[in-house]
Amino acid sequence: MSRTSYLTGVFLLLCYLAFPVGAADIYRWVDDKGVVHFSDNPYNIPQKYRQNTTQIKAKEPPPGQQSKAPFLDKASSRLQKKGAVVIVPATLNERAEGQFIVDTGASYTMISHATAKELSIDLSQKFPTMPFQTANGVVHAPLVKLDSIDVGGLQVRDLTAAVHDVFPDAGISGLLGLNFLSNFRLDIDTEGSILHLERK
Repeated sequence: MSRTSYLTGVFLLLCYLAFPVGAADIYRWVDDKGVVHFSDNPYNIPQKYRQNTTQIKAKEPPPGQQSKAPFLDKASSRLQKKGAVVIVPATLNERAEGQFIVDTGASYTMISHATAKELSIDLSQKFPTMPFQTANGVVHAPLVKLDSIDVGGLQVRDLTAAVHDVFPDAGISGLLGLNFLSNFRLDIDTEGSILHLERK
């Protein structure tokens, strides 16, 4: 991948962040091989890398976004990388499958217009909207309610998602924001290409 493509991926990821600010922390460090790791538990960081760890202030989800499926506590899912973007498969409403960007900087989960159509969400109806900053300025995206989102067998129900095409790639169905991710402790193993989730 060219340096231009890599920087474009970084730029696009940073552009699609929601406005509200919250209180969960994510820790980033780079190992001796140059592999970038993320975790929300500082004790998962090897001792020799802790001095050079970057603490990222993440965002807190809106109230009431708690999981109602306690039957699994831990799961792992294969991930892929496109530049600086981490992507995992997810299932929406127990029927629509797609590829989602893992974005610990976004307060809200987002789904594309194509995914909303697949879920039979009628966007001609009046939905509440929220402003989001994008590369082309501020957009007011409709907020819809999803019955469930499942990653690796771990499910969150009754989740609010914004409808917006967050990535210029038809293969991307949206992004997983903090109102999904904050239900779990997560560890991103970029070297092994695995996302580990543990229910809080």
